[in-house]
Amino acid sequence: MGAARSGPVLGGMSLTRRPSAEEQIHFLRSLQRLLDEGSFVATYKYALLHAIADLCVVQGDDTGASLRLSTSDIADQFVRLYWPQVAPFIAGDDEGVLRQNTGRPAAVVREIAERHDRYQGSFSRMQNSPADWQDLQTAVQRTVERMPLWKLQTVGAERLEFLYENLDAGSSIQLEPGVAYCFRTFYPMITDMIEGAWSHFVQRRNHHLLGHVTDLRSFLFGRDRSSLASHRSLLRELQGGRCFYCDRVLNDRGDVDHFIPWSRYPLDLGHNFVLAHRGCNSKKSDLLAAEEHLERWAERNRTLDPELATKFDDAGIRHDLRVTVRVARWAYGRVREAGGQVWVEGTVLRGLSGRWSEALVGG
Repeated sequence: MGAARSGPVLGGMSLTRRPSAEEQIHFLRSLQRLLDEGSFVATYKYALLHAIADLCVVQGDDTGASLRLSTSDIADQFVRLYWPQVAPFIAGDDEGVLRQNTGRPAAVVREIAERHDRYQGSFSRMQNSPADWQDLQTAVQRTVERMPLWKLQTVGAERLEFLYENLDAGSSIQLEPGVAYCFRTFYPMITDMIEGAWSHFVQRRNHHLLGHVTDLRSFLFGRDRSSLASHRSLLRELQGGRCFYCDRVLNDRGDVDHFIPWSRYPLDLGHNFVLAHRGCNSKKSDLLAAEEHLERWAERNRTLDPELATKFDDAGIRHDLRVTVRVARWAYGRVREAGGQVWVEGTVLRGLSGRWSEALVGG
C-alpha cells in the first residue's frame, strides 16, 4: 500500500499482490488512529469511511490491486447511509431529527431530510423521480468533494495518506494497492468500528433527546422490517406459496429473508430476498445458505431477471442483479477463505465446498 506523508504506513507496497499479515495489521491500526485521533466536527468522515468500505465490496476484488472510486458513487452511498437517520427520533413526548454535527445543521442531512419528508420516507419513490434524485446526488457530491474527502486522513498536523493520495481536488480517488483488499477482508469488523464511533458521536450531541437510550445504533443503521411487507406477496407468488429453503407449503405469512444476511452486508436489493418459514429463517439466522440453496437462488435470479425487474419496478423495490451477485461472490469467498460453515437445514451445518463459485459464474 502507499506511503503516508509522514513516512511509510504499510510497507510502501507498489506491486499488485495481497498485502502481508503485517501490512493488514498496519492498515487496521492506521484506521483505528483515524477514528480515535481524527478531528470530527460532523459525521461526514464516518459516512465516508463506511461508503468506501461498501464500495470496495461491490466494485473491488481480492487481488490487492488499487481501486478508483468516483465521488458520484460515494455520494450515492452517503444518501443510502443517511436516509434512515433523518427520520424523526421519537422519545416520549419529544421528537426531532438527530444532530450530526457540532455547529450549523449538516448540509447533507438537510438535503436528504427535505427529500425524506417530500417522499414520506420512501427511498424507492425518491429514486424513481430522476430529476430530484440527480439534484440530491449532485448536492451531496459537491459536499463530499468540498469537505470530508480531502480532510479524512488528517490527524492533527499529520497526514496519514494510507487510503489514497490527498489531491485536495477532483471527482475521484485512487485507493492505494491493498486497501480495497483490506476493506473487503475485514468489512464486518471495520463497519462495526465505524458505526460504533458514529453512534457515540451522535449520542453525545443529542443527550437532551436521547437521554440514556441504548438502541441508538439500531435506529441509525438498522432497517425497518415493516418496509419488507410489500415483498411478501410478490415472493409468495414467485415461489408458488412454498418456503424457499425446505420447499414445504407456507401455512403462515412467511418471513422475508435476506439470502445474503444483512449482518454480513446491508443488501436491500430485490434479488436478495426470498420467502421462508419462520423456523427456517430463524435456523439460518446470520449464516450463508449451503450450495444447493445458492444454486437455486442464483438460477432463479438469472432466468427470471426480466420478469423480476418488472415486478420489482411495479412494487417500488430497488434492484440491481449485478451488484447482488458481486456481494454474494464476496460473502461466499470470505467464508471459503476462513474455512467456515454454511447452513443446510434445521441445525445442520457443513463446510463450504468449491461448488459455490460455479453457481455465481456469469453474474
